[in-house]
Amino acid sequence: MNIRVVYYSGRSGNTMKVAEAIAEAVGVRAEKAGKKRIVFSEPVGLLIVGSGIYFHKPHKKVSSLIKGLDSSAVKNAAAFGTYGNQSDIGVQISELLRAQGINVSSEPFVCKGASIGTDNRGHPDAEDIDNAKAFANNVASGIKMLYNDSI
Repeated sequence: MNIRVVYYSGRSGNTMKVAEAIAEAVGVRAEKAGKKRIVFSEPVGLLIVGSGIYFHKPHKKVSSLIKGLDSSAVKNAAAFGTYGNQSDIGVQISELLRAQGINVSSEPFVCKGASIGTDNRGHPDAEDIDNAKAFANNVASGIKMLYNDSI
């Protein structure tokens, strides 16, 4: 199954840590949305996409990436995010994916991220990273079972 992990992370690196843990769990490399355009040249069985929260929403690079997705190229998706005070980042990413006609295969994974003005120092911590890996394994296993690993 073709799995891709795409994310945007700012200076703190919170979302990058989670993205790398998720990618490691499913045996792929995490790809940062940014200056280099991310291309989907072959169908993706599972896209796991994440962002931190920026001014109450996903980063514009992740939103733009999702809005450019074609549901015929991305069969299933899952969302993840890190947050300072506003924990609905995963729901927001899931809604963007659904608006593109992409099946969102699970509840999103979210965890605290160290942020100025919060008590989140030290997050994501080892438990958050372990939970992110478990999330990735569960999502990938569910998709593989659902499609008999044919995507």
